[in-house]
Amino acid sequence: MCHYICRFPEVAKLREVWWFEIIARIETRILSFKTNYAAYLVFKFVKSRRGFDARPIEFDVYFEGSNNHKRRGALLDPPTNVSPQLSQDRGDGWTEIEMGEFFNENGDDGTVVCRLCESGSVQKRGIIIQGIELRPKYGK
Repeated sequence: MCHYICRFPEVAKLREVWWFEIIARIETRILSFKTNYAAYLVFKFVKSRRGFDARPIEFDVYFEGSNNHKRRGALLDPPTNVSPQLSQDRGDGWTEIEMGEFFNENGDDGTVVCRLCESGSVQKRGIIIQGIELRPKYGK
């Protein structure tokens, strides 16, 4: 059961690890055609968080089987004096950060993979992940 304000009955809470990886897949046929989408990681921190201010998390959004994807990184919990702040407060108690984007041409592109990982030597704990959200991205 979800003990936090969220849309889902369960969320994932990272207790303590040295590295982690999350992979989500979705078939393009269930998405709107001829639409540019962005993938967002939706998360929040608990008070005793650690390790998300030290090393960037790597994000990938790509079509499965494709070599045409860009990996990017960002700190999920950057110091307040670091600019730009890539994560955004959603106003519902959760934070989001854009992982990447893709264009769904005809819905027959196969599977979109959304991946995040951090495999460094920094201990991490205290993040709650609601999920990865796909939304149409307008203006591009």
